Amino acid sequence: MKTDRRFFMKTSLGLVGIHSFEQCFSGISLPVVTGAGHWQLIRKGEKQIFVDDSRIHALKGVERRTHQAAKLEKPVLEADMPWEQGKIIDGSTDRRIYIYGTVLKDEETGIFKMWYNRLRNNYYAVSHDGVNWERPLIDPVGKSNTLNLHQFHSPSILYDASEKDPSQRYKAVGSCKGDGYKAAYSPDGLNWELYSQKAILERDDTITLSKDPVTLEYLAFHKRSRDPRTGGRRLVFLSVSKDMLNWSEPEFVMVPDETDNIEARKLEGGTHSEFYNMSAFPYAGQWLGVVTHFRRTGSPKIMKGPDWAQSKSEGPIDVQLVHSRDGRNWSRCSDRSPVIALGPHAYDAGSILGVCNTPVIHGDEMWMYYTAMTTTHGGYVPEKVMSIARASWRIDGMVSLQAKDAEGKVETVFLKPEGGELTVNADSRKGMLLVAVTDEEGRAVQGYEKENCLPVQADSVRQPIRWRDRAKLPAGKPIRLEFYLRNGDLFSYTIQ
Repeated sequence: MKTDRRFFMKTSLGLVGIHSFEQCFSGISLPVVTGAGHWQLIRKGEKQIFVDDSRIHALKGVERRTHQAAKLEKPVLEADMPWEQGKIIDGSTDRRIYIYGTVLKDEETGIFKMWYNRLRNNYYAVSHDGVNWERPLIDPVGKSNTLNLHQFHSPSILYDASEKDPSQRYKAVGSCKGDGYKAAYSPDGLNWELYSQKAILERDDTITLSKDPVTLEYLAFHKRSRDPRTGGRRLVFLSVSKDMLNWSEPEFVMVPDETDNIEARKLEGGTHSEFYNMSAFPYAGQWLGVVTHFRRTGSPKIMKGPDWAQSKSEGPIDVQLVHSRDGRNWSRCSDRSPVIALGPHAYDAGSILGVCNTPVIHGDEMWMYYTAMTTTHGGYVPEKVMSIARASWRIDGMVSLQAKDAEGKVETVFLKPEGGELTVNADSRKGMLLVAVTDEEGRAVQGYEKENCLPVQADSVRQPIRWRDRAKLPAGKPIRLEFYLRNGDLFSYTIQ
């Protein structure tokens, strides 16, 4: 389902080389009108994923499936340090840290860098492998990794590779206590200055930051529960800025529908669904997003201890995939299964409270760090242990087109590729994948018939497609690609 906004209302401390998503996002190739019809340009090396149908002409015998992330046996970071912990209640220590924030990988040094928080205290950690993290001494007085980020709650960090001013290479947004969302900048991600004392947006508690690599605008996805349009529900708004100072009027971008509410009502005491927050990032010529789906079940059956130690909003939270072609107008994935599900480990069996604003590409995998919670949202604090965990997928692996025993077919729109070498990211080890090349009317191009394709029966993120006497696609003319799949998943294709 597409959400129409108009429906609602009109430690290495040097500069990091974070370019992954700007490099893989090359914009949208618009249809080109010719005398014989129209075709879409496929740029050389431009990855094609299957989260939507914009470049699909026809599907038969396949289903779009989202894939749950793989997880580690334990969190990658827990509240082990005294300054990361709270009060002792009923004999147990309050142990909660959050990754509303960010993890970036320095492409030059290979070092991972994490910005995380506990309430309004901000911290910085580094890692050589993305699993084992160290806390560098940032605060020499307190002898800790505490960061002066103006007491931002849910700090979201962006490394701005196109920023000309080195002192503003890093940018951040976050919620300030009683004073709205604010923005800050830094030369190194450690020493921060506010853009302005004035709030950029009305106050709430969660926000994530991204940048459009085409328009160079900054996008802030945030909660705005005091807005009269929300009816008191948690929903996702978007505001856009060209300078991190002046922001557009917030507009709805992600709102639960009746299908979501039905899922909530399947739970005991379930009433409706809300979206706690959303992280969005450019990927493969479009945008992907992960939204935290909060299935409300009223208030906790038992309230314990002081009011601050337990939320009155109860229910589990997991993570779903959403997508967009411009970062502004968003659609739900046809398969709403969670891409980060609860469990099976105890550390995230209750809820997933937030996800970092951008994934890390590491080798042939995509990693996303998230806030894991042992209880549902309304859990009592001593029992509500919150830590930072890592979710991982194969590259392009959040969604696929899947075929079962009967052969399925995926037919692309009419394309004109700049490159000639076709590779696929597919798992057909239990079945088979074949590819044919046709003209606009569906007639097979000689030598590129399905029968001439060398069968793919493997699990590979980069599998070359070959025909008996052809190693490259026909040069210089528009074509269609027909993928024939049995007992397997097709994740993406690329033409180099």
